[in-house]
Amino acid sequence: MTVQDWAANDPEEFDDLEVFIDREAFISQLRPVEQRGSEVDFPPIANGLDYLLSVITCLAAEEEEWEWVSARDLKYAVLHLQAAAEVLLKYRLQQEHWTLVFADPGKARKEELVDGSLASCTPAQTVDRLRRIVGLPIGDKDAAALAKLAKTRNALQHYGLTDRARAVEARTAEVLDFLVRFLDEQLLPALTDEDRQRTTQDMQYIRSGLNRIQGFVTRRMQRLRAELEPDRNRTVACPHCDQWALVVADGNNKCRFCTVRTDVLDYVLRRGTGSNASYRRCLGCDNHTLVCDALTAAAPTVPADLCFSCGKTFPALKICLWCDRRFQPHGLETVCAACLTDRGAEEDQ
Repeated sequence: MTVQDWAANDPEEFDDLEVFIDREAFISQLRPVEQRGSEVDFPPIANGLDYLLSVITCLAAEEEEWEWVSARDLKYAVLHLQAAAEVLLKYRLQQEHWTLVFADPGKARKEELVDGSLASCTPAQTVDRLRRIVGLPIGDKDAAALAKLAKTRNALQHYGLTDRARAVEARTAEVLDFLVRFLDEQLLPALTDEDRQRTTQDMQYIRSGLNRIQGFVTRRMQRLRAELEPDRNRTVACPHCDQWALVVADGNNKCRFCTVRTDVLDYVLRRGTGSNASYRRCLGCDNHTLVCDALTAAAPTVPADLCFSCGKTFPALKICLWCDRRFQPHGLETVCAACLTDRGAEEDQ
């Protein structure tokens, strides 16, 4: 039962309960916007925090309830988390200059901003402008997590969504963590002492919920550690939940965290933005399933070519300086053997 449900009931309904409920004391703990008959007052930061509070209520009101999170809870957690991201990120953009929140800043009209009739920038444009114009250090991983959340929200909002609960939960935790850091670093310091004080209780609840969600992800990965350890050299970050738990070449390429199966084409298409992902024929098993520039749990910063069929890894291919084709170097070569042969033939003529 939600806070609003408890507050809306009459005290007589609880007369037969063993525990006495002081309704007046309970209502006194409600935020102003939760009071019955309260006026609608959601300025940007308060609005964003209210959405985040809803996310925590859906996912992690109590730690022991995590395993019982329903599909409906996840649905509204995604919708409200995306709403929070848009409100808070666009507010920071507006602080830089009010025209930046318009889809086309060159056609911005102040009255459209005031009455809310503007066509605003997309989530992707918002992140791009915060990085490129405002100069905020939003990393590629956070930007990719925000993009995935926006895609998931769009599916839910317009088309419907079928996905694994664990994957949705893990992605939600990533974005929630980013937004808490974004609030701490970009938005809360600019508030007056009085306004910052008003956010204290909400932020404490949000941080507590985030810790519970992250704790679940950590404990689940710890339980999988022994199972994953022998296969670290063929384990990659799952493109669905972003956990280092997708073991390839085990017959079904299934993530041990979210249980989603990912074939080579799905993996290549879903990899992070800016990746040079591609795949080719494997030198070991001859299947067309060798993913180029993959990162494994055994060497998460060293790209290698990993086969999704046989599980073998090979040193990452180089790009030939002359023909731009990939080739397997045998030392410090920067030009492929074919180009060297052709050049040698030209010189002999």
